Amino acid sequence: MKDAPARNLPIFTDEEVEDRRHILLEGVQQYNEGYFFEAHEIWEGLWMQSPWPTRRFLQGLIQVAAAFVHFVRHEYPGTVRLLGHAHEKLADFAPRYMGVDVDRLLSDVAAAAKELHGLGPERFEEMPPERIPEIALLENEANAARKV
Repeated sequence: MKDAPARNLPIFTDEEVEDRRHILLEGVQQYNEGYFFEAHEIWEGLWMQSPWPTRRFLQGLIQVAAAFVHFVRHEYPGTVRLLGHAHEKLADFAPRYMGVDVDRLLSDVAAAAKELHGLGPERFEEMPPERIPEIALLENEANAARKV
Protein backbone atom coordinates (compact mmCIF):
# COMPACT_ATOMS: atom_id res chain seq x y z
CA MET A 1 0.00 0.00 0.00
CA LYS A 2 1.27 3.47 -0.90
CA ASP A 3 1.88 6.12 1.74
CA ALA A 4 -1.04 8.51 2.07
CA PRO A 5 -0.60 11.88 0.38
CA ALA A 6 0.28 14.65 2.82
CA ARG A 7 -3.26 16.04 2.69
CA ASN A 8 -4.61 12.78 4.10
CA LEU A 9 -2.45 12.67 7.21
CA PRO A 10 -4.32 12.39 10.52
CA ILE A 11 -4.89 15.57 12.49
CA PHE A 12 -2.89 15.91 15.71
CA THR A 13 -4.55 16.37 19.06
CA ASP A 14 -3.72 19.55 20.98
CA GLU A 15 -1.37 17.45 23.13
CA GLU A 16 0.44 16.14 20.06
CA VAL A 17 0.88 19.69 18.79
CA GLU A 18 2.30 20.68 22.18
CA ASP A 19 4.73 17.74 21.96
CA ARG A 20 5.94 19.23 18.68
CA ARG A 21 6.44 22.78 19.96
CA HIS A 22 10.14 22.40 19.17
CA ILE A 23 9.14 22.51 15.47
CA LEU A 24 7.50 25.89 16.00
CA LEU A 25 10.59 27.14 17.84
CA GLU A 26 12.95 25.83 15.19
CA GLY A 27 10.95 27.72 12.57
CA VAL A 28 11.06 30.92 14.64
CA GLN A 29 14.82 30.61 14.92
CA GLN A 30 15.19 30.06 11.16
CA TYR A 31 12.87 32.97 10.36
CA ASN A 32 14.64 35.37 12.73
CA GLU A 33 17.98 34.43 11.17
CA GLY A 34 16.61 35.39 7.75
CA TYR A 35 15.94 31.87 6.50
CA PHE A 36 12.37 32.64 5.50
CA PHE A 37 11.91 29.77 3.07
CA GLU A 38 13.31 27.27 5.55
CA ALA A 39 11.00 28.55 8.30
CA HIS A 40 8.06 28.23 5.94
CA GLU A 41 8.99 24.62 5.18
CA ILE A 42 9.50 23.72 8.84
CA TRP A 43 6.12 25.13 9.86
CA GLU A 44 4.28 23.65 6.92
CA GLY A 45 4.78 20.10 8.17
CA LEU A 46 3.25 21.01 11.51
CA TRP A 47 0.50 23.12 9.94
CA MET A 48 -0.74 20.31 7.73
CA GLN A 49 -1.58 18.14 10.73
CA SER A 50 -2.61 20.72 13.30
CA PRO A 51 -6.19 21.16 14.50
CA TRP A 52 -8.05 24.47 14.39
CA PRO A 53 -7.35 27.11 15.66
CA THR A 54 -3.63 26.26 15.77
CA ARG A 55 -3.76 25.55 12.06
CA ARG A 56 -4.85 29.13 11.33
CA PHE A 57 -2.12 30.54 13.58
CA LEU A 58 0.56 28.50 11.82
CA GLN A 59 -0.81 29.54 8.45
CA GLY A 60 -0.39 33.17 9.52
CA LEU A 61 3.25 32.56 10.46
CA ILE A 62 3.83 30.72 7.19
CA GLN A 63 2.38 33.67 5.29
CA VAL A 64 4.70 36.12 7.08
CA ALA A 65 7.67 33.95 6.12
CA ALA A 66 6.40 33.55 2.56
CA ALA A 67 5.95 37.32 2.27
CA PHE A 68 9.63 37.83 2.95
CA VAL A 69 10.58 35.03 0.57
CA HIS A 70 8.82 37.18 -2.05
CA PHE A 71 10.60 40.28 -0.74
CA VAL A 72 14.08 38.79 -1.18
CA ARG A 73 13.02 37.57 -4.63
CA HIS A 74 12.08 41.16 -5.53
CA GLU A 75 8.37 40.35 -5.92
CA TYR A 76 6.31 43.27 -4.62
CA PRO A 77 2.76 41.95 -5.18
CA GLY A 78 3.34 38.69 -3.31
CA THR A 79 5.05 40.47 -0.45
CA VAL A 80 2.27 42.94 0.32
CA ARG A 81 -0.55 40.47 -0.39
CA LEU A 82 0.84 37.85 1.97
CA LEU A 83 1.52 40.37 4.72
CA GLY A 84 -2.14 41.38 4.57
CA HIS A 85 -3.33 37.77 4.72
CA ALA A 86 -0.95 37.00 7.58
CA HIS A 87 -2.07 40.01 9.60
CA GLU A 88 -5.71 38.99 9.17
CA LYS A 89 -5.06 35.46 10.43
CA LEU A 90 -2.75 36.37 13.28
CA ALA A 91 -5.11 39.05 14.64
CA ASP A 92 -7.27 36.28 16.04
CA PHE A 93 -4.43 35.20 18.35
CA ALA A 94 -3.44 38.46 20.03
CA PRO A 95 -1.98 39.19 22.46
CA ARG A 96 -0.01 35.91 22.53
CA TYR A 97 -0.32 32.37 21.31
CA MET A 98 1.92 29.32 21.61
CA GLY A 99 4.58 31.46 23.26
CA VAL A 100 4.70 34.02 20.43
CA ASP A 101 4.24 37.72 21.19
CA VAL A 102 1.49 38.12 18.61
CA ASP A 103 0.75 41.76 19.51
CA ARG A 104 4.32 42.73 18.66
CA LEU A 105 4.32 40.66 15.47
CA LEU A 106 1.05 42.25 14.33
CA SER A 107 2.41 45.74 14.98
CA ASP A 108 5.65 45.00 13.14
CA VAL A 109 3.89 43.34 10.19
CA ALA A 110 1.53 46.32 9.89
CA ALA A 111 4.46 48.75 10.00
CA ALA A 112 6.36 46.80 7.34
CA ALA A 113 3.29 46.62 5.11
CA LYS A 114 2.69 50.37 5.52
CA GLU A 115 6.28 51.13 4.62
CA LEU A 116 6.18 48.83 1.59
CA HIS A 117 2.92 50.40 0.38
CA GLY A 118 4.46 53.85 0.81
CA LEU A 119 7.52 52.91 -1.20
CA GLY A 120 5.41 51.25 -3.88
CA PRO A 121 6.46 48.60 -6.40
CA GLU A 122 9.23 50.76 -7.88
CA ARG A 123 11.04 51.42 -4.60
CA PHE A 124 9.92 48.71 -2.15
CA GLU A 125 13.38 47.13 -2.14
CA GLU A 126 14.63 50.26 -0.37
CA MET A 127 13.05 49.04 2.86
CA PRO A 128 15.99 48.32 5.18
CA PRO A 129 16.33 44.64 6.14
CA GLU A 130 16.21 45.58 9.83
CA ARG A 131 12.55 46.57 9.31
CA ILE A 132 11.62 42.97 8.54
CA PRO A 133 9.64 41.91 11.60
CA GLU A 134 11.21 39.51 14.03
CA ILE A 135 9.10 36.93 15.79
CA ALA A 136 9.47 37.61 19.49
CA LEU A 137 8.94 34.81 21.95
CA LEU A 138 7.75 35.27 25.49
CA GLU A 139 10.52 34.79 28.04
CA ASN A 140 9.91 31.12 28.81
CA GLU A 141 9.70 30.29 25.10
CA ALA A 142 12.80 32.33 24.29
CA ASN A 143 14.78 30.23 26.77
CA ALA A 144 13.45 27.04 25.18
CA ALA A 145 14.35 28.33 21.70
CA ARG A 146 18.00 28.78 22.70
CA LYS A 147 18.15 25.04 23.25
CA VAL A 148 16.93 24.25 19.72
